Amino acid sequence: MFTASRARFAALCLAFAALTGCTGSPTSPSGGGATIAGTVTRSTQSPGLTVAVVGTDLSAVVETSGSFLIDRVPAGDVQLKFKDAGTDATARVSNVAPNEFIEIQVQVSGSSATIVNESRSGAKASLCHREGNGEYHLIDVSVNAEPAHRAHGDAKVGEPVPGTQKQVFDANCRPIGPAVKIKKSTNGEDADNAPGPSILVGSAVTWRYVVTNTGTVSLTGVAVVDDKGVVVNCGGQTTLAVGQVLTCTGTGVATLGQYSNIGKVTASSASGAVDNSDPSHYLGVTSTPPPTGEMTICHIPPGNFSARHTITIDSSAWPAHQRHCAQGTCDYIGPCK
Repeated sequence: MFTASRARFAALCLAFAALTGCTGSPTSPSGGGATIAGTVTRSTQSPGLTVAVVGTDLSAVVETSGSFLIDRVPAGDVQLKFKDAGTDATARVSNVAPNEFIEIQVQVSGSSATIVNESRSGAKASLCHREGNGEYHLIDVSVNAEPAHRAHGDAKVGEPVPGTQKQVFDANCRPIGPAVKIKKSTNGEDADNAPGPSILVGSAVTWRYVVTNTGTVSLTGVAVVDDKGVVVNCGGQTTLAVGQVLTCTGTGVATLGQYSNIGKVTASSASGAVDNSDPSHYLGVTSTPPPTGEMTICHIPPGNFSARHTITIDSSAWPAHQRHCAQGTCDYIGPCK
């Protein structure tokens, strides 16, 4: 009916879902009621606008993007009231049918609300929708909006969970099946990105590999390796119950320059094998200062690598800065990287 508007709505619906976790949408499919999803246009977009179904307790906040979604709307003629400090307007949606999915565009100004585009579909798709906190719940969307939701990471009950290897959604949109996660750190720093902590050349480096069974079945044959040949010690443990955490360690000696390595865990289960990996970094630095005069260093408050900043000191103060090392993270010569 209005292809361009429909495409625009699908994009707005996707952005709305990603940013708000579907504020105003139900925690389960509508079960007989209709769904009205729309976008509001007005001369001045400001927060605080709400839309309600007159005569019911159904309402939703209109996002700053203009998107809103109301589910379980009763059949018949429906009055939508748009209201904020400067707006009190009503628009009519006629002949709403049970289980219908209605997409509208509404022009709102003061006491006037006009539906400028409307599209209806009797077909809905029930999808497990991902919230901003990583959890899923079941929602109804029109078949036209389904591709946009799938691109966002939604899927149907019984289908594979996007981003996982062996998990599928159960009837309550809970991911079930095997899954494993590894988190690697260098001298206590979660150094996924370069440069990581600065470590004096020749100093000890300790890597921690924290492995968690994030799935719903037990794991066997758990093994952790490092791509740079670091010997990883997991205390001989090779199994993980659901939710169990295993901490492994590896050690080395810092070398000059930027260094990176990747920890990887593999595991088996009755439903198949799973794996996961995580990188880590450090910057090997020297401690030799210039003989006299001022010098530029990267100062790292003990134990607070993220607060590092570049300063200029007299070379006579350099020995004191070297004593500020904490967990192998030390000040180093040159600007912060």
